[in-house]
Amino acid sequence: MQTTKYLVRKYACAKTLLGVLGLFCLPALNAAPLHAADTNPADAVSARQTVAACEQAGHRDPAEALVGSMNYNSQRIFRKICATRGADDGLIRQAGEALAVQRFSFEQARSYEALADIPGFGAQHVMPAIEAISSLSFASGLTFRSFAAMRGATIDHALQIIPQLNASSPLVNKAARSFFAVPGMSVDTAARGLPTLSRMGKKQAQALITYAEVPGMGPELMMAGMELIERMDDVNVWNARSLFKNREVSGSEALAWLRNYFALPTSQQEAIYDRLQGRQKSVLLKGLYDGAEEAIWKINNLHAVTNDNGYEYSAGTLNSMSSQNLRYLFNRLDPVTRSRFAGAFGGGNVAVLRQATSAARSQAARDLPTAGMYVVLAQGSELYDSSFRDIIVPVMKERIARRNGGDLLGFLRSIDPESRFVSDFISSNAQKGKLTDFFPQDFARQKEILNLVASSAFKDPDSVLLFSATFAHLLKMLTPEARSHLIALMGRASQSGDPVTAKLVRVILQYYEQNYPELLGTAAQVRIVQLLAAPGSRVNLDRYQVTPFAEWKRDNRIASLSMYHPDDDGRQSFASNANLLMKAGYRIEPSRQYSIGGVCGTGGAPGALFSAMRNRRCAISFVRTVGGVQIVNTQFVYSDKETQKELLRRFILSGDEMLAQRGHSYWRSEQIIEPLQELIEEGQITPADLQNKQRFLSLGSCGGVKVYTTLTRLFESRVDLLASIGTGLAMINDPYNKSFCEIVARTAGSPSWKQVAQQTAAIFAGGRGQDYLQPGSLTAILHKILDEDGVSGSIGGQSMSQGQRGTSRALQYRQQEQILPRADGGPVYIPRNQRVQPQDVGRPVRYGN
Repeated sequence: MQTTKYLVRKYACAKTLLGVLGLFCLPALNAAPLHAADTNPADAVSARQTVAACEQAGHRDPAEALVGSMNYNSQRIFRKICATRGADDGLIRQAGEALAVQRFSFEQARSYEALADIPGFGAQHVMPAIEAISSLSFASGLTFRSFAAMRGATIDHALQIIPQLNASSPLVNKAARSFFAVPGMSVDTAARGLPTLSRMGKKQAQALITYAEVPGMGPELMMAGMELIERMDDVNVWNARSLFKNREVSGSEALAWLRNYFALPTSQQEAIYDRLQGRQKSVLLKGLYDGAEEAIWKINNLHAVTNDNGYEYSAGTLNSMSSQNLRYLFNRLDPVTRSRFAGAFGGGNVAVLRQATSAARSQAARDLPTAGMYVVLAQGSELYDSSFRDIIVPVMKERIARRNGGDLLGFLRSIDPESRFVSDFISSNAQKGKLTDFFPQDFARQKEILNLVASSAFKDPDSVLLFSATFAHLLKMLTPEARSHLIALMGRASQSGDPVTAKLVRVILQYYEQNYPELLGTAAQVRIVQLLAAPGSRVNLDRYQVTPFAEWKRDNRIASLSMYHPDDDGRQSFASNANLLMKAGYRIEPSRQYSIGGVCGTGGAPGALFSAMRNRRCAISFVRTVGGVQIVNTQFVYSDKETQKELLRRFILSGDEMLAQRGHSYWRSEQIIEPLQELIEEGQITPADLQNKQRFLSLGSCGGVKVYTTLTRLFESRVDLLASIGTGLAMINDPYNKSFCEIVARTAGSPSWKQVAQQTAAIFAGGRGQDYLQPGSLTAILHKILDEDGVSGSIGGQSMSQGQRGTSRALQYRQQEQILPRADGGPVYIPRNQRVQPQDVGRPVRYGN
């Protein structure tokens, strides 16, 4: 430990940043004390309180000499030291000198207070405590206070645990806090569990957090469960985490699910699932469905060799890698695949690594239990086409043949007795052109399957939205007789049950009768006309086909922002788009509006421009005037979350019209959803900012109706979308985004989406656009009707009313850089980007809406 004199000499004139309060130079000890009243009003208030507290403890002289050199957080610690049993003036001075030269955070101050409150804390612990507490980060400080509050905590325990907490990631610290907070947890039990916790990966730590919060959880259940969680693979542990979110599951049941299902090999999971009955099968299937994102992510990611964050390695990068790095990538693959390719891989063969990665993709599908594979296919729009058609469907065909003799109806009844996900499973396979691989030929069994589809598809508005996006694919796969039966089922659903759901079903029938009668057949058309004959049964669909484009053109400018990811796919997408725009007469200009780190040059080939944007966080624009309207297509390459937040903030507040996300679907959350959600939570973007303009969002990536719904609601339903529910294609995205702006610019007034569709029809010719949901499509109309009716929706399983969409989560304070005292003794939270005003001192401060 450094001596106090050394600390004083080292920091005597060091400039220290005090949060948002400014820069100060600390005096040497032989100079006159710098009184808090001369520096900051908040510190002055605290200084008087600190001197008074120390005077009461008999230490007025050292307090008066030293307190003026301390910030608020150090003063809080000093008050506690003055009150320490056995502390004399010499110790008070020594501790005060250390506190004067080191800037303690608010969390460190609270951690010292928690340590000093442990029974037995005395003068001999003061200096070791100051040294130990000074090393705590924000995350480890929170965890330390949780530990110190446990039954049986001692000074020695507390001091010994600090290095362990500091060595752990913020996520593991968060898991430790959940572990410590389990009712009845003791220090001895916590100490036994910490080594296991420290070995956990990210998914395991997140699962442990959820497991700890299960109703009825206790220390012994916790210890038994964490040993299993630590050994589980990411897919199983994520499924378990999703099941633990079911609030009807108790602590003992959660442990039973771990022991008797999730921690077991796939073959045993298969046998156990078939023996489950009633509620147990329902609870498990829902958990598997909610947790399927991890299996989907894994199978999609193995389409190529990628890094830990899913970035695809280019051929050049792989070929230049060291054998050690190649070995690391090979060792991430599953044990079966490693064993199979170990000999050929040798010291690091890139070609073999690619082959092994492809094999691991198939193995990942085989490792799924059949129920898990079923719910993954039910979310088929989240899978790459190759993952769906070439990887999972062949394995599923084998399973149905082995389990049910190839009988799809028998399979559906056994795997999903409540038909919760039948509609999604059937519709996904129809969309991907794989339903014929499973569907029976005889009408009697088709009819029974369609009955299951209807019970699943029309249970609530969100289910209808998912069904609507793939309805055309399903119609194409059915025989005329089966098609008529499905229309009859829809007719019944349109006349009964929830009125909103019934209305949406009627709109589906009306839309196809008006726009795609050839898909229905004569008998089905007649039935629909009869169903919609009653007054009020039909709606005016044209009113949902209009966007106020004339308002866009009032300033004679239409602006779009396209975002790319810094990988090979992003580079290729940018190059194709740039070449198309330049051939059409667009000129390149630097974009000052969207350049975050500096201004880009405009010379060079597309590859050089892409690298410049990526490295310098700058943007370029392709500009052309059409019909007297200037079109500005700005391009930007993703770099990090904070930069992306600033980019989106500028886009929303600028009033620009179009946002395009280019690249793989798994970057959508990182590029749009998460940064926009944080901007809303922090109050940088308000509901009014999102509602004041109808925008256009082009999703160049493959994705599904779920994300379509999520983004619609995130943008307060004031957005039209072009979205792929299959694989996004540059041959569609490039010309559509270009043509869309030009059509709006050269057409007088506000063209309807029908007019836009007519003028862009050639782009989708030959069936190329069958997986695209265009603006003005049926799914778009249904979303607008839901918003018009003020119907609640759900994002991530959390129900939200219309007024709450995009802003439902409370403002979450992260680590603060400066915290001031309130009159009642509590803290005033000052966000890091806002300066403290004198009138705020001692007053409650409220942020957000």
